[in-house]
Amino acid sequence: MIRHALLAVVLTGAVSGSAATIYGGTTTVALDSATVGALTGLGYTIAPVAPATVSGLDAVFPITGGDTATEITHSGGLAFTDNGITTDITDFTINLSTDTITGNVNGATGSTTPFFDIGAGDVLTLDPTLAGALSSIYGIPNLTGATIGTATINAVTTPEPASLSFAGIGMLAAAFLARRKAKSYAV
Repeated sequence: MIRHALLAVVLTGAVSGSAATIYGGTTTVALDSATVGALTGLGYTIAPVAPATVSGLDAVFPITGGDTATEITHSGGLAFTDNGITTDITDFTINLSTDTITGNVNGATGSTTPFFDIGAGDVLTLDPTLAGALSSIYGIPNLTGATIGTATINAVTTPEPASLSFAGIGMLAAAFLARRKAKSYAV
């Protein structure tokens, strides 16, 4: 599942006995054409919530952090609109131990809602919690287990060059101070 996709990330990142920190990247969801067709056929529009983007059936969500063992966090999301009612689902978190994706609904922070379950081949299906909420808000049939799409994670596990530069400057300063202190004891 998603953990298998992260194996390549771990192998190219800093491999150690602990999880590799994720500094950025993207998760792309190839949206299921049948599900998108069913939703748009019912009159729904699906739009990205910035900084996420949608091109054709590919939705791309920026990764904001996490690690390769527990969770991967994202910014942006998707907006579903019908009859003037818009529901935003944003700030996705992939929980790697439970193979679920949670996030915020309509900007609510502090609590997360289960959105999708991750199955074989990294296929995302609609979680019963979100399916029930959508059914009660929009009056549609409960779509628990409906295929949403397939996720591909492209995570970056090495810090950006600026971060490495700051770390290098810090190490040089520490070495300079240690050398200076050692000279003062020698005098």
